[in-house]
Amino acid sequence: MEIETNGRFLITGAAGDIAASIIEQFAGAGARLALADLDGDAVRDRARPHDAVAIEADLTDPAAVRTMVEKARHELGGFDGLIHTTGGFAMAPADEIDVGMYDRLFDLNMRTLALTVGAALPPLIDQGHGFIAAFSAGPGWHRSGGAGMSLYAAAKAGVAAFLHAVQDEAGEHGIATAVVYPMGVVDTPGNRNAMPDADRSQWIDPAEIGRALLFTATRSPRGRISDLPVFPPG
Repeated sequence: MEIETNGRFLITGAAGDIAASIIEQFAGAGARLALADLDGDAVRDRARPHDAVAIEADLTDPAAVRTMVEKARHELGGFDGLIHTTGGFAMAPADEIDVGMYDRLFDLNMRTLALTVGAALPPLIDQGHGFIAAFSAGPGWHRSGGAGMSLYAAAKAGVAAFLHAVQDEAGEHGIATAVVYPMGVVDTPGNRNAMPDADRSQWIDPAEIGRALLFTATRSPRGRISDLPVFPPG
């Protein structure tokens, strides 16, 4: 099924590997995009082939986040949705977690999400419709990822709980939220470099994440999808 959309979307973490497939799917369906990332050069390179708006922004900075949202709205003539791919990963046994690791995981996964959604919600509510998606992970879905994953699981479970609460707050104003859960290793250049001998046939195709998100973002209020687990083969 071919999906077409004239929606306007802000995609954060847009220089990342998973974001690349999301951008391809949405741009290919006709969406107009604003792409934001801390790496200005990388996001400008990614935006260019899609005639997208490129925004350099530190999403841990409240002022920078507000500026990003306003620029996206101005350049796109408004916007209909936010897809927040920004996040981070680290693992360690619970008794070896330090403050630096805690701050990094919760800043990247939760602080950036809370600030970005907080800035994006008012204009979406004012217009009476909007879509917001963000990425949890398998450990967030299961509430545990096994040994060494306690802090990461907590951060990703927080992403899901936050977006579900946003749905409860803003759903009556036409806002739909979706939590994406990659339930295994995603076949990205970074993971290929990190695990060169792994069987990639058992990894998740990132294009499928992009297709699933496009389908979810274009549902009507009568067919809303709130949780989107994406599984590998097997």
